[in-house]
Amino acid sequence: MTVAQVKALGKNRSAENLSILLRMYNEDYGLDIKREIVSSIGRQKDAQTIYDFIADNAFKNTYMELVYQMYRTTLYRSDDKKFNDLREKIEAYYDNELLQKMKRYYSNKYKTTKQKRAVQKTTILEGDCVETLKNVEPESVQLVFTSPPYYNARVYSDYVSYADYLEKMKQALVACNRVLEPGRFIIYNVSPVITKRPGREFESIRYPIHFDFHRIMQEAGFYFVDEIIWIKPETSVKNRVGGYQQSLKPLSYKPNCITESILVYRKNADFLLDENIKKYPREMKNDSKMKIDTTNCWYIQPKSSKSHPAIFPEELCEKVLNYYSYVGDVVLDPFAGSGTFGKVAKKLKRIPILCELKQEYVQLMKRSFKDDI
Repeated sequence: MTVAQVKALGKNRSAENLSILLRMYNEDYGLDIKREIVSSIGRQKDAQTIYDFIADNAFKNTYMELVYQMYRTTLYRSDDKKFNDLREKIEAYYDNELLQKMKRYYSNKYKTTKQKRAVQKTTILEGDCVETLKNVEPESVQLVFTSPPYYNARVYSDYVSYADYLEKMKQALVACNRVLEPGRFIIYNVSPVITKRPGREFESIRYPIHFDFHRIMQEAGFYFVDEIIWIKPETSVKNRVGGYQQSLKPLSYKPNCITESILVYRKNADFLLDENIKKYPREMKNDSKMKIDTTNCWYIQPKSSKSHPAIFPEELCEKVLNYYSYVGDVVLDPFAGSGTFGKVAKKLKRIPILCELKQEYVQLMKRSFKDDI
């Protein structure tokens, strides 16, 4: 028996086929076939028999893949009170995050959100993004991409404590969530940071920022999609392994850090990504000649500038804009620095919003975008 054969049984709704499917469920088939058997049972006509099947099997020691299919049937038969009651029992029994998401998706299946583009030209917002983003229309941005300040690792980023830093970053994420369109992407470039030792008798602290951002991302209303690894040439990074190479003493090994994390999250939405894509003309797509990254490892040379100690490489901005936004989209960098992301966004025919606290960078961007703002 194959999955295709089971599907064929499910499409032909009859008492005979339902009887066959019920018998097959108790036979020794692989999980993929069993999953399709449950789905096919749910498509049959005899509501009472289907209800009895789910009530008898949903609470047994079985694979969650099968429970999901049983639960799905209760959603699609929600006009029948007994299936609604059964659905609630399944929810209470398992308290499972995917069941909860299935319920939300089904409840919003026929709802659509209208795309807003209140911003029509390059916009530079001066000051703390938590405050300045209050001037941006809710749900009017289609992509957020930034590299937040490093914790106490640069002159321009000084915080009382790591907890204070994470709280301020969370506030910025909440502000971004308000302006981002439901279901669209927010992408943060982060990496671990090590503080300088106060003296030789003290140990420095290395902060796993990319791990800790996951929690505050979730709390701010986003869910994890991907982690892309930005890989830099070893010659471009600080040499940490030199001491070990000289001494060869165990415990003293420290590898050279050639990677940064590109954290890809999506704003919570109770619909599939397809709904965001449907808002654009079908013929709207990237150039077929564009080089495609097929893995989550991107090899990109870092850039340096006298005007800013940590600028984005234009190549990195191009990749993010091409993969996660459309031409004409409003795109936001809440920690814009010298404005590289905005420059590339303009080149790729997006509309950038750039937030920046430091006046010297604000003035630099104003000079760069004087003909657009």
